[in-house]
Amino acid sequence: MSAFMSMALSGVFSLLEFGVSWMWLQAWGQSILIALPIAFLLDMVFGEKLRFFSARLADKAANAWP
Repeated sequence: MSAFMSMALSGVFSLLEFGVSWMWLQAWGQSILIALPIAFLLDMVFGEKLRFFSARLADKAANAWP
């Protein structure tokens, strides 16, 4: 999940900055190298708590749905 999110978000934000170009691909490649270890670390630190919170929230939403 951290790999997908770091690639997707760095791609989107660099695309907004540079538009579709060779410069965008270069910036995206560099930003993935920075974003991936950060996303992995955040997932290891906060992942379990966030998954627990999202599961509780999903259960509440499912129970509230008629």
